[in-house]
Amino acid sequence: MTSPTREGHSELDATTLLRGYCAIATFEPGAKLRVKGNHYRDMYLITKGRAEVQLQPGQAEEAISIGPGSPVGEIGFLNGSRAMATVVAKSATEALVLDDETLWRIEQEDPNLVVFLLTALARTAEHRVRVETDRHEAEGDPSSSDIEVLYCRNDEQLMKAQRLRYQVYCEELGRSSPYADHETKTIRDSLDDFGHTFLAVEDGAAIGTLRCNFSSEGSLGILVQLYGMETSPNHPEHTMICTKFIVSKSKRKGPASMSLLSAMARYAIKEGTRDCFIDSIPALVPMYERMGFRAAGEEFFHYENGTSLPMVFDVVAQAARLAGDQEG
Repeated sequence: MTSPTREGHSELDATTLLRGYCAIATFEPGAKLRVKGNHYRDMYLITKGRAEVQLQPGQAEEAISIGPGSPVGEIGFLNGSRAMATVVAKSATEALVLDDETLWRIEQEDPNLVVFLLTALARTAEHRVRVETDRHEAEGDPSSSDIEVLYCRNDEQLMKAQRLRYQVYCEELGRSSPYADHETKTIRDSLDDFGHTFLAVEDGAAIGTLRCNFSSEGSLGILVQLYGMETSPNHPEHTMICTKFIVSKSKRKGPASMSLLSAMARYAIKEGTRDCFIDSIPALVPMYERMGFRAAGEEFFHYENGTSLPMVFDVVAQAARLAGDQEG
């Protein structure tokens, strides 16, 4: 966040004004503000202390020191990408927390401040992405062409996920859905109102998607009974469901499914979730079992998929294995 703008805000007064809107997070030395590879739905603006950006955790020579005025996690906050680095507090550190609710409040009460903030964050994010891209290219790192999993942060990304649902469910599989919009060629239901949707992208094209809903954030309706969620000792505070888990036909034998599941598991563990429930048609049960799911109840008839088996995934037990699969 640098230099004044036409609106009259500068880094100093913007930070001062943000204190009136943002919660404050504190970190002891050694605490992690970000973990590389994880998805987040907020960002920080450091106000006190020093932190270290570890592009390659464990390699101190590549670490970058940051302090007051530095944003942390702005790239993921803006575009839904996973954290590009691990950020560790090197001293007692204080930061302002910026999330969607806070940003919306600022937009309503001080539009000039939010314009300055988003413009400054975009410049910083663009610079950091360019530096990271140059580093990958210089090292001959092929990861830049791999599948990227995004946490949907805007309507455009969510629309891509909803269109992919329609393409697979309605056009490829010929299924009917009460939630299909045949004009926009999308599928959207009430779980999108508080869902957390991931989108797998390769070469700019959407190839897979998965949605999760936390039981503690809204009503899951009859899925609680159908999935057998009440039998879990972790329900409702630490359970979730995954729905709309699909991958385009040409990519189903590739890593897209595991990439989405890995992103979901790491995100769920960060949010304190223990059990993830899903339903599977009989033909896909062996695939879900290989992923770590097990049967959670009796078969039922799903209005979009037909006969389905509820299954459960122990997030804590499986997350480390999935992360290893993606990093290896």
